[in-house]
Amino acid sequence: MRVLIVVPLLIGLVGCVQQDPLVDLRDFVAEMDSRPSGSIPPPPEFAAYELVSYTVSGKRSPFEVPRSLEVQEEEAAQVQSNVRPDENRVPEYLENFRIENLAMVGTLAGLDADVLWALVRDANGEIHRVRPGNFLGRNHGRIIGISETQIEMIEIVPSGQDIWVERPRAIVLSGLD
Repeated sequence: MRVLIVVPLLIGLVGCVQQDPLVDLRDFVAEMDSRPSGSIPPPPEFAAYELVSYTVSGKRSPFEVPRSLEVQEEEAAQVQSNVRPDENRVPEYLENFRIENLAMVGTLAGLDADVLWALVRDANGEIHRVRPGNFLGRNHGRIIGISETQIEMIEIVPSGQDIWVERPRAIVLSGLD
């Protein structure tokens, strides 16, 4: 009977002997240390940066949608005109923004039924009320008409060599484009 009590007691004591929990890690590190060390390859050679100058006089912005051939022909026909922006005019607030950063968000009818105001949101999220005769954008864009769905305007843009041309432009009501 003593044997039956002693054997489980010995098995229990053998299971309680504390072993080093990092034995596997120490064996792995010893194996890695025993291998011959290698060398790190040098970083790849990069070509020198080539500076490219980009002059935009007389060229369209690469971020704008190309204009149609009719508009380009119309601009070529207007080259002989005496169109110039009024440099003495005090710029309006919405002329500080690129036309791409302005959005038509609605219209308002004035007390006089003939006057239709457009609501324009600028890049800062502020809403402004405009009417025909007001100016928008950086290209001297003058509003010539407002409908329920768009603002029609004429911009005066440089075409190079101190020649200015008029270009029609429209801002469509947001959600319709």
